[in-house]
Amino acid sequence: MMDEPRSPSALSAARAYRAALARLVRGEGRHPDHQRRIVRISPASVAREAGKSRNPLYTTHRDILDEIEAAVQAPGPSKDLAAKVQEMVAEITLLRSEVRRHREEKRKLASENLALLLRARTAEDKLASLQRRAPLAPAAVLPVRPLPR
Repeated sequence: MMDEPRSPSALSAARAYRAALARLVRGEGRHPDHQRRIVRISPASVAREAGKSRNPLYTTHRDILDEIEAAVQAPGPSKDLAAKVQEMVAEITLLRSEVRRHREEKRKLASENLALLLRARTAEDKLASLQRRAPLAPAAVLPVRPLPR
């Protein structure tokens, strides 16, 4: 590793790059492109997060490039991202198949309800017809209310 840069502005830049790298490793970027996202750690993303140019990383702060490389190799939020995406894709596929199954079940139930409604209305019509033919039916027969149409 190189010695720390001596000028105050170089020291300030080094602190900014290291703080940006730490935020990205934790998944807590402040830059609008990094907020609430898992960001692939690279010299460009660290420089963007720090609000600095990439060039000093390659010329003055080579030790920070080594830290960035170590952070890229370490397990972290971005490593888990691919597995999480595959897991979510599988879950979406499962949910879509359940949606199709529920739609089919709903269609069958609606069809069954219509068939039962038709049978009930036919039975009510038959009963009403029988009651009209035999108006003096025994008192044990109770009038039936027709279903609303």
